[in-house]
Amino acid sequence: MSRPTPTATPTATLAAVLLSLLSLRPLPALAGNALLQPDTARTLPAGQWELGVFAPLRWGVTDRVTLSTHPLLDAVAPQLDATVGWGDPGGFELASQHGLLYPTPAMRLLSKEGTGGIVPHDVTYPHILATSHHLLVSREVAGHLVTLRAGGRLAWNLTRFDGPRFWSQVEWHFIWPRAAAWFTGWSLDAGLAAEGPLWRTLGYRLELDGFLMPGLKGDRAAEWAVIGTWRARPGFQLRGGLKWSWCEFPYGTRTSIPFPLLDAVWSW
Repeated sequence: MSRPTPTATPTATLAAVLLSLLSLRPLPALAGNALLQPDTARTLPAGQWELGVFAPLRWGVTDRVTLSTHPLLDAVAPQLDATVGWGDPGGFELASQHGLLYPTPAMRLLSKEGTGGIVPHDVTYPHILATSHHLLVSREVAGHLVTLRAGGRLAWNLTRFDGPRFWSQVEWHFIWPRAAAWFTGWSLDAGLAAEGPLWRTLGYRLELDGFLMPGLKGDRAAEWAVIGTWRARPGFQLRGGLKWSWCEFPYGTRTSIPFPLLDAVWSW
């Protein structure tokens, strides 16, 4: 028997948008400063705080350890991330990032009856505990910072899926590759980024990311972004750009329209 295709209600759509924000990394700043650079091997100085409209709250616990969480998302997908700096041998800055995520409340918001949900209402998401682990290597080249990231995600279902797992998959750009481990147990990803100054207080960042999701019917994805930054004053930065996604879904490959990236970030 064929199953009706659900359409989104405002509540389900809001949950999916929140998950999209969760999957998009915050946009870093000009190279050469540990502040406003969340996705490099650089950590915040001890006692330093950062917060954006969409970017997470970050706290420099020590000069080597930075913790972050997302106040907007914690109500439906509690998470905590830690970046640990390991030194800079030979001019290569080394760090590892480790994250813990409980996405079940957000995913259950997507499951609504009839035309009210993104996935069928009779699918109950299990309690899922997901972790992420990445190694970051950054190096400054002629005043520009280049960062390589590699690692993966692991997930454990603490309770069972109520129904076939493929009913529960959310086939959305940006979410699909990051949620893969919730259904298969693990996934891999790697990325390359470059950032630096353009003119006075203006800067840029370029990103390229790839994902492998063994076990999914549609096991590859790629994303790329072009970002501009403006440090309006010390401790405040505006960011804007565009991000694209290419994914293999069960029904074929798709490339997204440009996804706008806008944010304002304060540091103190």
